[in-house]
Amino acid sequence: MPNNRIFYASHGVSINGTGVPGAQSVGVTTNFNLEQAFQLGQIALYDNIIVDPEVEVSVSKVLDGRDTIWKIATGGGSLINNANDTATDVIAVGDDTASTLTNTAGVTCSGMINSSINYSYPVDGKYTEDDSFVGNSKSITGTVSAPTGTSATVLRRQNFLQSGSTLPSEVSGKNITNITISAELGRDTLYKLGQYAPYHRFVNFPLEVTCEFEVVPTGVDGVACDPASVSCTGGNLPAKQQITIQLCDVDGSGAQYTFNLGNSNRLQSVSYAGGDTAGGNVTTTYSYSTYNDLDITG
Repeated sequence: MPNNRIFYASHGVSINGTGVPGAQSVGVTTNFNLEQAFQLGQIALYDNIIVDPEVEVSVSKVLDGRDTIWKIATGGGSLINNANDTATDVIAVGDDTASTLTNTAGVTCSGMINSSINYSYPVDGKYTEDDSFVGNSKSITGTVSAPTGTSATVLRRQNFLQSGSTLPSEVSGKNITNITISAELGRDTLYKLGQYAPYHRFVNFPLEVTCEFEVVPTGVDGVACDPASVSCTGGNLPAKQQITIQLCDVDGSGAQYTFNLGNSNRLQSVSYAGGDTAGGNVTTTYSYSTYNDLDITG
């Protein structure tokens, strides 16, 4: 009997032949980028050319002590070392009346390369990872096996390992309610004569990596902005700082994941907002920026 719908239990995603553990959502977008040609003496379209077909895949998962999407796709490690790694993403649909994913048929997107990664650690909700991939090849074939294991330790607010993390001085000791780490890798394409598809997609270094901390303050933000008016000074502005975020398992046995952003993070902005007459709390958001430095292990 044919499907009547597709819902969470009747579709799945794998990367490099491995089903993504704790996957929450997957999406596929195929773009046929067009370029028009017209001719003198006629207003009608002369040609409508497909110049650069492109496939985008987005995958989201909960952090649960198992491999991250980044590790499944690249083997893990730093942005620089894995900048050229490609992956094969398969998205498949099975029976909508089965208790597990069975009889799947799907699409295979090969030669896919990471275009963005995002990690979010909220105070109210599950820790999540969102990755996007971009490529040019999509075939109407492929299967995905049902995920193994029915339960895992999904990380939440208690799994932030503060003792193993290195936080900026402006944030350390404060009531942190959310942390977000993001890197937009982007991808520039290289073409050559005699070949339609691009032969390479490269990260356009330098690559910005951002880390944002949201806190519930008990006082003013404490960040001075007093540029010096004399020469040969440091400007009286925030210094570069180390940021390392560690997440632990529920038994506190040690770090399950480590996110190392290096020691060149600068405070980019600080925002104080909220606390209006509707009764909400004030929140302060500290945003830090560095370049090329993000190493993900665990």
